[in-house]
Amino acid sequence: MSDALGAERSQLYSLYHAMGIYENQRATNASKRVVNLTRSSYAGQQRFSTITWNGDTHATWKSFAQMIPAGLNFMATGCPYWSIDIGAFFVKKGPQWFWKGDYDKGVDDMGYRELYTRMFQFGAFLPVFRSHGTDTPREVWRFGKPGEPFYDSLISMLHLRYRMLPYIYSLAGKVYCESYTMTRALSFDFSSDAGVADLKDEFMFGPSFLVAPVTNPMYFTTNSTPLENADKSRRVYLPLGADWIDFWTGTALKGGQWVKADATIDKIPLFVRQGAIIPMGPVMQYTSEKKGGEWEIRIYPGANGSFTVYEDEGDNYKYEQGSYSTYRLDWNDKQNTLTISDRNGTFPGMPTSRKLRLVKVGKGSGVGIIETTKEQCIEYNGRKLVVKL
Repeated sequence: MSDALGAERSQLYSLYHAMGIYENQRATNASKRVVNLTRSSYAGQQRFSTITWNGDTHATWKSFAQMIPAGLNFMATGCPYWSIDIGAFFVKKGPQWFWKGDYDKGVDDMGYRELYTRMFQFGAFLPVFRSHGTDTPREVWRFGKPGEPFYDSLISMLHLRYRMLPYIYSLAGKVYCESYTMTRALSFDFSSDAGVADLKDEFMFGPSFLVAPVTNPMYFTTNSTPLENADKSRRVYLPLGADWIDFWTGTALKGGQWVKADATIDKIPLFVRQGAIIPMGPVMQYTSEKKGGEWEIRIYPGANGSFTVYEDEGDNYKYEQGSYSTYRLDWNDKQNTLTISDRNGTFPGMPTSRKLRLVKVGKGSGVGIIETTKEQCIEYNGRKLVVKL
C-alpha cells in the first residue's frame, strides 16, 4: 500500500477498502443495506456503512475494563458503530503472545461464565450487539439452564435488547439525520460537570440510559473457585444536570452524587434520566417478527422531556429519498400530560396505527424488563393526541 499511495497516504488503506466494499455492494444490490464489520478504521469511514470492533481480545477482567474507555474514545471520533466480541475472542492460553485468556476450561469454568455474562450486559448497550470468539462455545444454553443465574441473566439481557429496539432504531435514524452518537462518554451530555471528565466505566446509551458495567468478579475466580463474601454492588456517579430513576426499582435519585448500586449477576447498574420517554416493543426472536406489535411507552417523571420516534422499512436505501416516518413524544411533567405529534412522512408497509401502552414509571410501575400490561392503552393512527396520565 505504501508503494501504491506513498508513505503519507498508506494509512488510508482502511478507508479505501471500506469504500470499495460499499460502492460495489450498492451497485450490485441496491435493495440491501451494506454492513461491513471491520477491525480497521480511518477518519470519515462511517460514510461507508462500517461497524468497527475492537479486535481479537482476550478473556480477562482487566481486558474487559479497558474495552469501555476504548470504545467511548473511538465513538467520540464520529464513527458511531462500534462493537466487541462478547466473551472475548481468545478465552484460553495459547502458544502465541496474544493468546492469553485466563480460562483454559472455557465455558465449563464458572469464572468465565461470570465474565461472559458481564460482557454480555455491556454489549446490550452498544450500537451493535454480538457474541463471537474461539476456544469455547458461546450459545446461551451452554451457560446453564432455566433457573440458573448465568443462563437467566443472559436471557434477560436478550429480552431487554429486543424490547429496546424502537428506542435503538430511532437512535439509528438520529445517527443518519443528525450525525448523532448512540453510545456516549458522559462529557457529551454533562460537559458542565467536572465529575464526569475522567469516568472510564460509565456512559450514556442515547439521551436516556446511564449504564455502569460491572468490571470485576463477584462470584467466581478462575477454575470455578468461589469468591467468599464478595460485595455485590458497585459505586455509580450520577451526573449533575439531571435527576435519575433506577431502571430496576423506580427509585428517584438526585444528580451530582455517588450511589451504591445493586449489581447482582441478574442486573447491570442502570439509571434513566428523569424526563426520558422510552418506546419499548415486545420480546421477539428476530427484529421483524412483530412489526406492527404493541409498544410500551415508558415515561420517567420528574422533568419535562421529549423523544422522536423514527421508522422505515428496515432495509434498502429508500430513506435517502425521504421514505421514512417520524413523530414526537412530549412529556409535560407539571401537567402530567403526554403529547404525541402528527406523524411526518410515510414508507411502504408502514403500520397505519399502533397500540401504545402509556406507563408512568415509579416504584413498582414500569420497572425492569417485564412488559407492563395494566396501564392506559391508546391507539395512535398518525394524528396528534394529547393524553392526561
